Amino acid sequence: MPEDGEFIGTVTKRPFGSRSKSEHIAVYLDTPQGNFVLRRPGGNAFSDPELEKLVGRRIRCRGERSDYLLILSEWPPRDETG
Repeated sequence: MPEDGEFIGTVTKRPFGSRSKSEHIAVYLDTPQGNFVLRRPGGNAFSDPELEKLVGRRIRCRGERSDYLLILSEWPPRDETG
C-alpha cells in the first residue's frame, strides 16, 4: 500500500536490478527507514538529469512510497541546501 509522507536522507547513486533486463544505475534516497529508488512524475526511470543534480546532497522531500520506490511530489531546488 502506498504511503505519502516526508522523507529526509542522502541522495546516492548505485546499481539497481542486478542480473535482470532492467539493470541500471539508479538514484536512491538513503534514510533511516530504508533506501528508496527515486522517481519524478514524468521523469525517465533509467536516467533523470533533475535527480542526478541531487546526488551527494542531504535533502528533505515529500512523496509517495511504495515498497522500494519513492515517487517525489516536492523536493528542494538545486541551489537549496538540505
